[in-house]
Amino acid sequence: MAMLRLPHGWASLPWALLAALLVGPAWGEASGAERHLTLHLDPAERSLAGELVQPLPEGGRFTLLEGLAISDARCGGQALTLDRDPEGRWLVPACPAQTITLRWQGRLESPERGARHAIAEAGTFLPTRGGWYPHLVEGAGPLWLAVHTPAGQRAVGSGSLIAETPAESTEQTTEPTTEAKDRSASRLTRFYHPRTREVEIAAGPWALRERDVDGVRLRVLFPGGLDAAFGEIYLERAAQHLSAFQARLGRFPFESFSIVASPSPVGLAFPGFTLLGERVIPLPFIPDTSLPHEIMHAWWGAGVQVDYPSGNWAEALTTYLADHAVAETRDEDADLRRGWLLDLASLPASREPTLRDFRGGPDPAGRLIGYQHGALVFHMLRQRMGDASFDAALGDFAKRWMHRTADWQALEAAFSDAAGEDLSQFFSAWRDRPGRPYLVLDEVRFAPGPGGGWLHGVLIQRGEHAPWPLDVPLVVETEDGPVTRVQRMDSRRQPFALPLSGKPLALEVDPDAHLLRHPGGLPSLFRRLLLDPKTHLVTLTPSRTKALEELAGRALGRPLGALPAGARWQDDTPHLVIGSTEEVIEWRQNQGLAAPPSPREALEREGRARFWMHPAAPTGLLSGDDSEALAMLASRLRHHGQRSHLVLGGDGETRDAGIWPVASNPLRIEFTD
Repeated sequence: MAMLRLPHGWASLPWALLAALLVGPAWGEASGAERHLTLHLDPAERSLAGELVQPLPEGGRFTLLEGLAISDARCGGQALTLDRDPEGRWLVPACPAQTITLRWQGRLESPERGARHAIAEAGTFLPTRGGWYPHLVEGAGPLWLAVHTPAGQRAVGSGSLIAETPAESTEQTTEPTTEAKDRSASRLTRFYHPRTREVEIAAGPWALRERDVDGVRLRVLFPGGLDAAFGEIYLERAAQHLSAFQARLGRFPFESFSIVASPSPVGLAFPGFTLLGERVIPLPFIPDTSLPHEIMHAWWGAGVQVDYPSGNWAEALTTYLADHAVAETRDEDADLRRGWLLDLASLPASREPTLRDFRGGPDPAGRLIGYQHGALVFHMLRQRMGDASFDAALGDFAKRWMHRTADWQALEAAFSDAAGEDLSQFFSAWRDRPGRPYLVLDEVRFAPGPGGGWLHGVLIQRGEHAPWPLDVPLVVETEDGPVTRVQRMDSRRQPFALPLSGKPLALEVDPDAHLLRHPGGLPSLFRRLLLDPKTHLVTLTPSRTKALEELAGRALGRPLGALPAGARWQDDTPHLVIGSTEEVIEWRQNQGLAAPPSPREALEREGRARFWMHPAAPTGLLSGDDSEALAMLASRLRHHGQRSHLVLGGDGETRDAGIWPVASNPLRIEFTD
């Protein structure tokens, strides 16, 4: 492996820690030009000072945030003068056969709304390429990172945690910009990454919990109140997830992993740590949803990095290996897949990108494709290959690409090698075509014979881009018990014939939702309004039109203008109707729409506020007995996309939530005499 030069002051680290570095990281060898980055943070003053040492034979240019400025620049021991271009970027001359040393300092004002960076006592976040340090490297290489924080503050950064010690234990190469803090209680935290071009840092007033999990230093860093209430829960659940993931995927890609609270409403994964919003940490489902998802990103996204221009494969793989895997341990995976299929079926045809089109971002339609559609692709691939070959492909992919950038083709090659077959047609169909097939059963008949008989039928694929390659589970309930067969299907029309020893009672196609397909019977869900850009708003209280528009924006997560006064309602256009309890009932009756279906006819007056989707029209009706209840329900509604109806009680508690039943399953046939 490449020789690693210890940065100044690191020689005082315990030998056992240095030995772990010098024999190589958990995954991959160090390669490329080294960078040594030292940062002094003073969140109370919103100030920072830093030093960067790296080779820069051809020079470069970089941008610093307003308030920061270079205080010293050197090539080897020779002082440099840095100019600035018309755009304000700092220009660094070439430094052949020497390392460049840059020192900078300054104070950051409160960031503007929407800014990614933040430096404050409640929480600091300095994202990669955010202008808080001179970003001068495009190629990836080893990173030695040291962060000084004042009393009461801890820091996390890109890579593996190497040591956390009192700052005075090593000589400092950069002086902080303020002497206001008691240096005797300050902290120096060191990190190492074998191969990265990015650097992220976060800091905050965190208490620490930690334990060793199969050789990984697992840490939970929450403010005092959150730590007391939830710190041990997160440490325990994270340890369980990490052990399960390592048992399947092998060694964790970093020597440590930190779960960190952030004042911002985020769920972000970085090499060696994740940031979770302080408001979401108390939610009871987060330790088994968002938490395992962010831990899994240490392998896919933060470990093996994504070639975004060619498509983001990491969210799909992470969703399958974390969210779906956790559901499997609870025997809830079939229900999870059914929910995903319902969500995907709510996508309007105009919002059907391909999986390769997905890059990331907040767009709900894109996320359904990148997360759920993609996860189901990997589920079908696992069903096709078998668990052993599927997991072997994951291990080979991680070994070849850890701390490097991989694209869809690299992933496809790993699975093809493990499967012993060319999977290019499978990947191109599910990754590069929009939509999903609609399956139909036809010509089903039973032919009795000696000792039983044969069940015949035809499977049909419908859809603009059919056929897709499918391995279709067929389950026959017979007098002698269930019979299961998997039918390979590569065409629009596939006959099948199943030998049976007993009389068939029922035939069902894919009862456990193993296939990425249209679910057949589709209940009316709020997700339809969330996803369709053509959704219109109908406000029923003229004096409160502006306020109701704001409530609709909260409910859908995007601005939604009201229809002009007197505009005609159309039953084939998605609508969100908002008003008081009596106004919404009167509007529904005037439009000739039926009441909620049996046995929920009284739903329109239940609780203090309620929402329901009309089963026969793409219309959602949101009403409340008072303005407070209406606002409360509107704020929660966006998180209930998989619901047909939702009722809040007098104290704002969820009194009832559910999905309208579907009359029949078109993929199930029951046999009678």
